[in-house]
Amino acid sequence: MSRIDQRAIGELRELMGDDFGALIQAFAADSHAQIREIDAALAKADAERVRRYAHSLRGACVNLGANDLAELCEQVEASGRAGDCSAAGTLMASVKREFAALGDELSHYVRH
Repeated sequence: MSRIDQRAIGELRELMGDDFGALIQAFAADSHAQIREIDAALAKADAERVRRYAHSLRGACVNLGANDLAELCEQVEASGRAGDCSAAGTLMASVKREFAALGDELSHYVRH
């Protein structure tokens, strides 16, 4: 079962052409950095920063077609908006698991 919407990824591949692999690599690197930023914000109980980075990560996931990860990010974003860093922290464990699993699938797209 794919973690990526095949229609969305196909459209991106067509749009990006030879730059598609670089787009996937940039998504992975940027997403990893945003996850680190969310963790840093959680460590400081900065709910607004949590919300902001989760929103940004969610948008990137939607654009790529990583809908399950986007849904988790939306939940983290909502927790940040509500000022609930505890709930956001709990959700981040799921975000990290999904991101790791997604990374395995994304590596396939970089090679092909």
